[in-house]
Amino acid sequence: MDVVAINGSPRKNGNTATLIRAILEGAASTGAQTTEAVIHDLDMKGCQGCFSCRKNHGICAQEDGLSPYLEAIKTCKAFVVGCPIYMYRISGQMKLFVDRAYSLYMPKPGGGYTPAVPAGKKFALVTSQGAPDPEQYHRSIRWLAGMAGTGFGMEEAGRIIHTNSNREPARENSELLKKARDIGMRLVG
Repeated sequence: MDVVAINGSPRKNGNTATLIRAILEGAASTGAQTTEAVIHDLDMKGCQGCFSCRKNHGICAQEDGLSPYLEAIKTCKAFVVGCPIYMYRISGQMKLFVDRAYSLYMPKPGGGYTPAVPAGKKFALVTSQGAPDPEQYHRSIRWLAGMAGTGFGMEEAGRIIHTNSNREPARENSELLKKARDIGMRLVG
């Protein structure tokens, strides 16, 4: 798979899903193969804190619906991560993913971590929020970009922060959809 997307929204046709799919459309327009994992629909559990991934670096001991996507992040060319902001933070579904993605961080001798994800990949970030100010939740957004993108050693190809400033759903915002498709083309270009 060339581009793997992790969607942390429970809404199948909401703003986050619409924007992730537009990014994937842009990537597919260049010939890339894409896939989207909707966390809410996966049969998965959160991290169990077993630390098996500290012994078997880069591998989560749990085998469930998320397992193939964790592996795909290591082998894909590019990655998309997206979720809505709920209660000032990322969605609960996305938090489950980030906790499980801990298995993709390998401990370094003397402290710190190195990613189990090979270098040279790009990622894109999508968030959607009810607040009109795109900077209102910058801490949560920065944390997500770090844990599920730059922390893996990936380069950010683009970011979309959909706000509710004009009450326009993402599917009706042609400028934002074009931006998303352009990001998708940059992911694999």
